[in-house]
Order: sequence, then C-alpha cells, then structure tokens
Amino acid sequence: MSFSVKKLFSNLFLSVVLEGNECIFFGQVFRNGKLLKTINAKFTDINIDNIDEKIIKYIEEQEKTYFGVYVSVFFNDDSQGALPSVSFDEYKKFNINTKNLTSLIMQDSWSIYANLNAIKKYKNLFGQDSVDLIYSPIALLFHELLKRGISPKTTLYLYIHAHSFTLAIFKDKQMKLSTFLNMSGIEETNQEAESLKEEDITDIDNLIIKEENDATSLDDFKSLDDFLSDDKPKEFEDLNYELNMPVSTNVEKSVAIFGYDMKMFDYIVKAVKEFYENPLYGGDFIEQIIVFENTKTSATFLQYLQSELLVETSVYPVNTNHIMNEIMQEEIIL
Repeated sequence: MSFSVKKLFSNLFLSVVLEGNECIFFGQVFRNGKLLKTINAKFTDINIDNIDEKIIKYIEEQEKTYFGVYVSVFFNDDSQGALPSVSFDEYKKFNINTKNLTSLIMQDSWSIYANLNAIKKYKNLFGQDSVDLIYSPIALLFHELLKRGISPKTTLYLYIHAHSFTLAIFKDKQMKLSTFLNMSGIEETNQEAESLKEEDITDIDNLIIKEENDATSLDDFKSLDDFLSDDKPKEFEDLNYELNMPVSTNVEKSVAIFGYDMKMFDYIVKAVKEFYENPLYGGDFIEQIIVFENTKTSATFLQYLQSELLVETSVYPVNTNHIMNEIMQEEIIL
C-alpha cells in the first residue's frame, strides 16, 4: 500500500452547479480517509459569463483553509451530446460537425462529445485552470445507471434540472440516442405554452401501435397512480408523490413552470420520433420511461408524458452535487 502525505492533511472536494442565476456549492472535507466536515453554500444573481468576484473569493478562502481543494463543475453547455459510435468518421452519418469537438468513449461502443472551447471556458470558470474536473450530465446519468443497474428493456431515461435536462435511450443495455438541452434564459410565453397543441404526435402514435403489435405483452402495465403507490424495483428507492400540481398564488411562476414543461415535452417528442424513424438508431418500441430529477418535476407533466407516449413512467430523486462529489473522490487519489 502506497503512502501519501496529502492524506495527513485536510482536503476539500468541492462540487459546483451553476444554473439559471444560482451557483450552488457542496463540499466534503476529508483527512486520513475520514469525513470531517460537509460544506453547503449558495450564491444568487449569478451570470456564468461574468462570474461574480464574491464566488472567486469564496473559493480562495477555501484554498487558504485546506491543504488541498479540488473543484468539479456541472457542464451544462448545449454543445454536448452522445452518439452510438466511437469514431469521428461515423459522426458525419449523424450530421455532427466534428470540428473543435472532443469525445469520451463509454462502454467501448458509444461516446460523449462536446465543444473544446466550451470545455476550456468551464475549465477556467473561476480563474486560469481553476476547475479540476468537468462532469457532463450525460456521464452523470450513466453513472447512476451503473449504480442502479441498466434495465434490459428499451428505456427512455431523463435527467432533469431546474433549467436543463438530459435525454438518453438505451436498448439492450446500450446507449442508442442521447442529447442535452439547456433552457436557461428561455422566455415562457403563451405561444410557447401552445406548442404542445401544435406538435403533431400522430406519427408517434402510429409507430407505437405498430411496435406494440410486435412487442411482448404489457398486461402488467400500471398507471402512474398505481406505480407510485407500489413497491419499486430493489435498485431504486420508493417514493410517495403528490399527483397534483402544488397550489400557487404566483401566477407568473405557474405559467413559467407550465411553459418549461411544454418545452421539455416538445423536445422529448421530437427525440422519440427521431429514434423511431431514423434507421441509424435501430429504434424499437420504448417500454418504459425512468426520470432522475435533481429538481422535482411536476407530477402533472409526468402523467401527461405517460399518457401521451403510452409508456410506464417512474421517478427517482438525485442530487447532482452529491453525485459529482462522489465521483471526484473515486477519480482523485490522495
């Protein structure tokens, strides 16, 4: 067993999520392998393109306090995505321009890609080379799947944040399609709220009916109400969910939530249509939807998603900052 002097001193693993106008820190301090302290901090009125000096000073204060400070950041840039290929040459088949892209191979069969300039921006978010690790939500989603077990069913997975979400479809435990959408700054208007009515999902309905004829019987299908009240599979925790939207006197906030939900549904519908219709993805009938939520999702939206796509839907809470912190401790060897 190797000996490390670093272990004798206090080391801070600090994970950061910047989303909307908030910057949220979660940290754990370790010495000699033992957890000494947990840190939580939140800053508001933040602009990711012009990081406030108070945030930089906060990190500098931590660096003065602890022997080692390791910083990770949630990467929520729209340049990222994932494809069922590990070769840039094959990216062209999916109409992805590989100029200024880098990729990370997963399972030896698919890869996550992102723009190099965007990665550089996040690497220097709090100053030159101030960030040690950058975590894509697609990678975080996959980390959760490895922990909990990837379903053998063809499954649509969602990883939801307050202002962004990740979508991934797995078939035979292999990633077939994945994408990310950052909705920060989107103005929710009545026109956007009407987008659900305008979206034609007839093609999806026809495809679902066609695939159902060939699929295994789904006689054990449960409503979301039944599913949320029953015991969940062992790899997931049980939840008790309120199936109605919370009462709110803030009309503007309620409209914004509705607009966000409709934008998300519209995006999901388009992704599912692409999966079914594009032969590059080898599309098959989606048998279930599993949602990981860092921010609690409207139960009304979940019910609508299930009823419109005719797919069983289940929901499980996650904490992105905690997940990043956990991975950091695995990847940074003291």
